[in-house]
Amino acid sequence: MNTCENAERSEISQGYPAKSLLPRSFILAFLYACFLGCWAWSARQLPEYVATHFNARGEPNGWMSRSANQMFMLLFGLCFPLLIVLLSYAARFMPSALVNIPHRDYWLAPERRRETCDYLVRHSLWLACLAVCFVIGIQFSIVRASNQNPPHLSMPMILAVVGLFLAGAGICVMVLMRHFRRAPFSPLPSP
Repeated sequence: MNTCENAERSEISQGYPAKSLLPRSFILAFLYACFLGCWAWSARQLPEYVATHFNARGEPNGWMSRSANQMFMLLFGLCFPLLIVLLSYAARFMPSALVNIPHRDYWLAPERRRETCDYLVRHSLWLACLAVCFVIGIQFSIVRASNQNPPHLSMPMILAVVGLFLAGAGICVMVLMRHFRRAPFSPLPSP
């Protein structure tokens, strides 16, 4: 075992994650600040009644008052990304049978469970960053649609927002699967 592996195992055994949460947390905090700025800006841009639901042609078929829309977007924008992180954090308290990862028995063995759960939380912070960007994109799309006369949602814009979110989420899932598929296999017992 080399020196780096010894240092990493030492950090893990002392209860410190091998990779810090701070850079990801700062990026998430910055994106939350951007979201709050966008949210405050949109309050001045939206009409009294806001088109909030659209058919496949981008025509509005659902409306909310500006205050109801702002309250919904604030709650959605704050809670949706946070829910991603909280669900990942909760994995450390769940029975192993409820955590769906490849090689679950290996990764959730008592000696690796904390390291595995720390990895899930670190990874979930990136997904939460993506979720905040998604909410900002939705809010911007609603503002843009509501300021047209008549209101009309740009289908290319909303498809780009949703498509980028789904692509990013897909990449996050692939990275997770690749990480957890690499479990070392123990040698067969000797006869």
